[in-house]
Amino acid sequence: MKKSIFITGASSGIGRSLSLKFASEGWKVIASARRLNLLKSLENEAAKKNLIKTVKIDITNSKLVRTKINSIVKNKGIPDIILLNAGTNNPNSNSIFSLEETREIFETNFFGTLNCLSAFLPFLKKKKKSQVIIMSSVAGYRGLPYAAAYCSSKSAISTFAESIYNQCQKLGITVRLINPGFVKTPLTDKNKFDMPMIIPVEQASNIIYNKIVSSSKFEINCPLLFCYLMKVLRILPYTIYFKLTNYLMKKL
Repeated sequence: MKKSIFITGASSGIGRSLSLKFASEGWKVIASARRLNLLKSLENEAAKKNLIKTVKIDITNSKLVRTKINSIVKNKGIPDIILLNAGTNNPNSNSIFSLEETREIFETNFFGTLNCLSAFLPFLKKKKKSQVIIMSSVAGYRGLPYAAAYCSSKSAISTFAESIYNQCQKLGITVRLINPGFVKTPLTDKNKFDMPMIIPVEQASNIIYNKIVSSSKFEINCPLLFCYLMKVLRILPYTIYFKLTNYLMKKL
């Protein structure tokens, strides 16, 4: 019996690449996103294997999310893996922060993820074994200049995943977190600065896929060296960290 996976944010970037990767490995993929035309393109690309089914979902609409997920479970069963990948960013602003923009980013990156998880949880509790994998970012390790909304949204979702880990484990639900560095996607294409150690999306999806299926570790990183460097930043004292970020600001 083929295993199944539900993926949000599948219309582009890592979500799209992972949808194709899982399908190529024989998984049944339910790919969701807001942009129907890009979802249809994805479905057509994998049409020969007929392993990707798409569904249009705006994850910021909690009522719609619950209706759609109820329908998915009714028609296709409870997926073995729930990959909550959808996310957004609006980089390159020189302002300290925008309240409206911060709300919009949190609605997708944090509350949109929770909308999906909330809808799936009653079903996952009935399944003997399942995984919930949440896409975060190494940007959530510490606050970075000109990225207050994005960093804080990713920090929030990472902390949330850590908080629910043990409770979910008791119910047979394994919670995992993906913290990638720079991956070439339409989202990172918006960045107007040089991105160190950036890797192609296909490479990232291959790494992530292999770690999902061959490991049970909570955190998944790629590229590894860059992520380890970011981990070092996380433990620096504030006096050193703020001097370093002040220097980086002058380079941006």
